[in-house]
Amino acid sequence: MEKIVDANDLESIQENSPFLIFIPDEIPIAKPTYRVPDEKWATLRFECSLGGERLRVKEFFLDWFYPGFPKSLMDSFISTYSAVESSTLRDRVIFYGKNYKGKEASSSFCMGTQIEIEGESRKNVVKLSEMMTAPFVGEKFRRYPFFKRSFFANGGKPEWFEEARISNLSWGALEREICGGSLLSDSLGIYRDAGRIVQMILVLSEDYYKRAAWVDITNKESRRPHLVYEFRKGGNFFDVFEETDVALAFRGDAGPTIARSDLGNFVATVSLTPLFKLQDARSTVKSLIEGVRELETFI
Repeated sequence: MEKIVDANDLESIQENSPFLIFIPDEIPIAKPTYRVPDEKWATLRFECSLGGERLRVKEFFLDWFYPGFPKSLMDSFISTYSAVESSTLRDRVIFYGKNYKGKEASSSFCMGTQIEIEGESRKNVVKLSEMMTAPFVGEKFRRYPFFKRSFFANGGKPEWFEEARISNLSWGALEREICGGSLLSDSLGIYRDAGRIVQMILVLSEDYYKRAAWVDITNKESRRPHLVYEFRKGGNFFDVFEETDVALAFRGDAGPTIARSDLGNFVATVSLTPLFKLQDARSTVKSLIEGVRELETFI
């Protein structure tokens, strides 16, 4: 059974939470609860009243899909996105659309925290989304790595194949520093089958996880299903598609980005969180792809 606790003392909750807590800086919150990670991942929920409307907020660390993508705004978790709009703030890109329940909603990734807001009117969802700030930013989160934040990298029991892609890997820190522009090596997950490396995921991040990249390297000859995500142009999300030696898809003016390159027996998928401009995304992807051409770099 899930353990849900009262979260009125948010500062105490923050001490043990694997993600930064965000609250609106101008209006009070109501009914705050925190799900302690056990059968499910840690989650903070609360409500806010704005313009006579009750809005619901959910926060967590999304560790089972490439970070920065608004998964809650998909028609369903196996379908495509609803019509999505976005606005860029200094520290995040906020996406707006209908969520999988058909409600007006927003989704944003900020310093490692996935923030999802649901309401009845787009106007109030937008207003509340832009109010969210983190009151307890501390030194702990400056270089707090993925493998410590992640529920599934720490033995969480998966239900979906996406979650299993993370839980199947053995996670930890890299033995030596790797850089990709402003990104520093964060975490490395390795999956072996019969002693052979089948998949690796390298996570790089900036301080406080403001921007992050996943480099997902998979052996194409492996028969294990769901190791490589389908790369498709459909849906209502990406605006830019490029087909060179690296296939790249980019959203809006600040991402997120996903790119793919064939590396012989391996395929590399690179994802970048929002806040990379297109030219910066191109150069960062190129740098990371060049770095994985010799896989020993990541071991």
